Amino acid sequence: MATGIFNPPETQPSRPAHLRFANCRTLLQLLRAHGPCSKADLVRSSGLSAPTVSSAIAQIEALGLVETLGEGESSGGRPPELIQFNATHGYVAAADIGGTRLRMMLADLNGTPVAHWSTQFAADQKDPASVCSVLDEGLRAMCQQTNIAISKVLHLTAGAPGITDVRAGIVRFAPNLTAWTEVPLRAMLRKQTGIETIVENDTNLAAVGEYRQGAAEGVEDFIFVAMGTGVGAGIFLRGSLHHGARWSAGEIGYLGIPGVPREPVEMHKTGQLERVIGGAGIERQWLERLERAGLRNEAELAELRAPQIFDLAQEGDLLALEVLQSTAGILADAIATLALVFNPDLIVLGGGVGSHDRLCRETDRLLRNADFAPPRIRTSFLGTQAQLHGAISLSLSAVESKLLC
Repeated sequence: MATGIFNPPETQPSRPAHLRFANCRTLLQLLRAHGPCSKADLVRSSGLSAPTVSSAIAQIEALGLVETLGEGESSGGRPPELIQFNATHGYVAAADIGGTRLRMMLADLNGTPVAHWSTQFAADQKDPASVCSVLDEGLRAMCQQTNIAISKVLHLTAGAPGITDVRAGIVRFAPNLTAWTEVPLRAMLRKQTGIETIVENDTNLAAVGEYRQGAAEGVEDFIFVAMGTGVGAGIFLRGSLHHGARWSAGEIGYLGIPGVPREPVEMHKTGQLERVIGGAGIERQWLERLERAGLRNEAELAELRAPQIFDLAQEGDLLALEVLQSTAGILADAIATLALVFNPDLIVLGGGVGSHDRLCRETDRLLRNADFAPPRIRTSFLGTQAQLHGAISLSLSAVESKLLC
């Protein structure tokens, strides 16, 4: 029989179910954003009728997503019953895979952290299978710390230090780790943990974290520049991450340096910019200056890490100040290039090296000399936790649409 006005298609009767789902989703979003509140508050904020709100809240409550807090203050009539979103219905996990260590976070469904865990990688733990095993160990340790069943962890987002195809869940290259070429990390982590997973570039995650609740909150066009073991950038354009056509947008560690001979870009190796102003490069600059000054055998000085060298510059040490000014000059040139290409409103400097306040101030001073309006420069508000907060944010977005299923 043909389908027409008098014979509606089979999908027609399902519309009330879709409408009920949409109402539940709207009320759940309002409850998460504005709770605790009463059902009357939800009627006013949603524009839905009181019976519709009561019915939808009953459905949400049956799923374990609502908790009752008791009576609120009366405004003259019967005291309203207050309800709120049950953020402990489930949890999401974040992992930041660095060149030398793994950091992890467990958070409730409001994004509130409930546990942290970190470890230094041993020399034989940097291959993909070992990293997945260590990550699983960290996840279970956090659950044990908090007496949370592993089954209540609904999602995991992991950040990798390399070119990451988010759609396929594959890390294309990660030169600071061992044997990380075309690694199907999402599939490996799903198999290891049994949890739905997103994989993303670690610097992109840091940019998401700063956008959600950090130095770039509310800024639609900005670039997060990370300096630590590696050097990279997370690019936000019109409020969204820019990945590029082949997922390599922001790999600024491969930029050339003015005055240094050009070299081919080889993805299996670290880039020129990263080798000079990444943590190890800064430490090499420092050792070279100690050598020229006849201080190379001063063990206390020779063992300083990059942030400590900048601390020494802050205190007025002339050799350390030379290193800081050289680093700031190279960084300023890289940022000027980014500013000309993307014209961001803000540059956020982060990572264990990049978030140093003195480096930020010196870089900003150099950029002020530009004829074109330079972007504002800020240090990260979230520090080394930026990647984890960004990962939690992506996981929360991933589970939001599934809470009502």
